[in-house]
Amino acid sequence: MHRTLPIVKSTLNILNKSRIEYCHFKSNEHLEAALSGDTDLDILFALDESEKVNELLLKLGYHKFKTAWFVSYPYVEDYIAISEGKIVHIHAHFRLILGESKVKSYILSWEDLILKNRVYLKGYDIYTSRSDEEMLLLIVRIALKLPLIPSNYQNKRDVKDARIEFEWLKKRVTREEITQLAQSKFGKRIVESIGLIYDENINYKNIKFFHKNAKKELAKYRRYTYAKSNIIRLQRRIAYVLTILNRKLNIFPSIKNHRTLNKNGIVITLMGADGSGKSTQVNRLVNILSKKMDVRYIYMGSGNGPSSWHRNILKFAFRIIKRKRKKSKVNKEVSQTTPKFIFSLINFISLAIEKRNKLKRLQLFRKKGMICITDRYPQTQINGYNDGLHLANWQNSTNLIKKMLSTFEYKCYNLSNNITPNLVIKLIGDLDLLGSRRQEMTTAEIKKKQDGIKAIHFDKSVQVYELDASLDRNTLTNMILEIIFQKMKSDQA
Repeated sequence: MHRTLPIVKSTLNILNKSRIEYCHFKSNEHLEAALSGDTDLDILFALDESEKVNELLLKLGYHKFKTAWFVSYPYVEDYIAISEGKIVHIHAHFRLILGESKVKSYILSWEDLILKNRVYLKGYDIYTSRSDEEMLLLIVRIALKLPLIPSNYQNKRDVKDARIEFEWLKKRVTREEITQLAQSKFGKRIVESIGLIYDENINYKNIKFFHKNAKKELAKYRRYTYAKSNIIRLQRRIAYVLTILNRKLNIFPSIKNHRTLNKNGIVITLMGADGSGKSTQVNRLVNILSKKMDVRYIYMGSGNGPSSWHRNILKFAFRIIKRKRKKSKVNKEVSQTTPKFIFSLINFISLAIEKRNKLKRLQLFRKKGMICITDRYPQTQINGYNDGLHLANWQNSTNLIKKMLSTFEYKCYNLSNNITPNLVIKLIGDLDLLGSRRQEMTTAEIKKKQDGIKAIHFDKSVQVYELDASLDRNTLTNMILEIIFQKMKSDQA
């Protein structure tokens, strides 16, 4: 038995009560998965109700996202919300825009007909498109994506999905119903090809036959000429490939590669002592949210997370020095004191520069509407640990060099008081539990870190939550996602 997510249930209830014309117009074969948040909701709305729909969905807590230009299309909007650890994504279509991937060269003027003939499913409390109209639309959608070369056609993902949908629709549509509907749209010449598709399911040969007979009629719905659509497709594909490469190589971090918030983005910081599961939760949040949003992960610590190029050089040098120390047996303790001090000093300055640059990058990402997740956060309240200052003892030194280095470090870290997170999640756990997860640390060390994290305070504008680190990781993830959703909702109120 299916279960509709609460926010989806509320959405459908309000849409029905508001008498807004809508219907889930495609992929109804997996409607249950869409209602439970496992797949997207593809909903067609009347164009003249776009403002009303936008207002309603924003009130419900959905966020309207901007899509990267090379995968965005007119009359299609993305609304996203979070419920019970799942991302609810409404593809709001205000026109039927179809065609080649990343281009969509056609706008089919069948919206009024589909909305007029929509069917109410009482068990799901939702309107869907009529099955014969959905079947014809499926055939048209596949035909407009028809490649020039049939190589491996049957194994393409969209074709496989279309064949499954077609079989599902065939149980609900007779041959006579689909041929009559197709004839009313494309004339008598289309009947034979539709009959073949109905009998054989979708394959390259019969879809090509259909496209040949329907081409003249479909040309009326073109928004780009054939030549222009090919130019646009080439441009968008190049941009898409370059974006994927940039994402993997991280050459230009600030370039958008996915959906972003319409206004400012949001910075979410997770803090916790060793063993609290902080890094695990960060990874889970990044993996879940990045499926639908432009998410940027920034490691703000000084351990083994992603580092700047200069700190990576220092880490490499330290490993070499460490190897040499193990081999050295003469005056080991005396000879290493000065080099170790100098290395630590250079490392602290390098770390301060890294944190300053990461904070500035964070500010840029937020301005671009991205979702930023940080593991830890720099602070100036506790010195020596919990991502605090390392040279604070030199602030009042009579040695000008020491004082200058301490001042420089403070300026770098103090930027965190101006560039603050929007949301802070502190994972606080039982000391025995944390100790069992980090057996290399003493209980006193863990307590010191955790007490420090509890004591760190932020500006009044920052929302701070303390969560129980001993909770099941799925439960904890869902709680954090719900907090993120509520924060997004309050920001747009």
